[in-house]
Amino acid sequence: MTANPAEWPGILMSGPLPPPPGGMASVLAMLAESSLARRVRLELFDTAKRTPEGRSAWQGWVARASLMRRWWRQLGELPAAIAHIHTCSGLTFFLDGLLATLARARGVRVILHVHGARFDTFLDTLDPLRRRWAQQIARRADRVVVLSEEWRQRLQTRLPGARLDIIENGVPVPLPVSRQYESGPVRGIFLGSIGRRKGVPQLIEALVQAADGISLRLAGDEEYPGDRSAMQALAQQHGVATRLEFVGAVSGTAKEAFLREADFFVLPSLAEGLPISLLEAMASGLPVIATTVGAVPAVIEPMRNGLLVAPGAVVELRQAMERLAADPVLRSRLGAAGRETCIARYGVDRMADACAALYAELCPAFDWTVSGFPPSRE
Repeated sequence: MTANPAEWPGILMSGPLPPPPGGMASVLAMLAESSLARRVRLELFDTAKRTPEGRSAWQGWVARASLMRRWWRQLGELPAAIAHIHTCSGLTFFLDGLLATLARARGVRVILHVHGARFDTFLDTLDPLRRRWAQQIARRADRVVVLSEEWRQRLQTRLPGARLDIIENGVPVPLPVSRQYESGPVRGIFLGSIGRRKGVPQLIEALVQAADGISLRLAGDEEYPGDRSAMQALAQQHGVATRLEFVGAVSGTAKEAFLREADFFVLPSLAEGLPISLLEAMASGLPVIATTVGAVPAVIEPMRNGLLVAPGAVVELRQAMERLAADPVLRSRLGAAGRETCIARYGVDRMADACAALYAELCPAFDWTVSGFPPSRE
């Protein structure tokens, strides 16, 4: 490959950029800072909603038309070999389908990278016309990327004819944190959207039943307007407000400190893809509790590198928290094993390698030869 980055194959990657600090936004930000940016000419295209809440329908359509014009212009300016479109359920998927159509009109290969915990439910609840439209969007893509084998199996029957590929999420693995696992009061943390899908009401109920020595800190934006106030009211109603702290969204060094100062991590989601926050907690060496949803069971082996409970099972969740609280040796062992899992399987550069290998597979005419590139997809 030429040493001049301007002549490298162009990748135009779209998706919501932080803020907001959600999982999909985190993936884009991490890929932009990974080894991928040293292998291809990577440009990001922000699709996050930037207009005010409560905007009129007219303002919404004007914003979408502006987004399409910017996308068309940027496709021509790069020029891109591949449009890597990060997408999820709802209206977003159909808008991203329009981005894919414009990319193909420019002669650009298209990857749809599906995130979102309820993408299968989204497809199942579409009326027949919209379902066929969604299937056509997926079928016309050169690849549809999913987050795990479990998700591939879910979508292969729902998206007939789509060429499905798996790229697991990855996270940076920080330097080891020295943790003192001792008996006594413990503090658990939650990192994600504050709302029902992430199981926050069940987490509060479990805390009500749990031993007094357990407290929780919850970080993240609310899933829907008013959710944080509703969860705070629920904690107040059950008498655990003094053991439950809502700290808002955290990122950067604040997130690092949030992870460093905890004794365990808990994510009681009712639905998931492959949650970035879970991988971040494991990478930091925290013992984790999660639910058997989405790709999570492919990551967590119970009692080896974490604890698993059924989604919505308040008693199981309480028991898991009490188990970690009572056993500092178990916390230490699970935390160390979880970190090793991330190093071995879920580092951000493994995700970057998988993306780069897919690019090389889709565009073999480019001279991709550079030290260590393209990596094997074995």
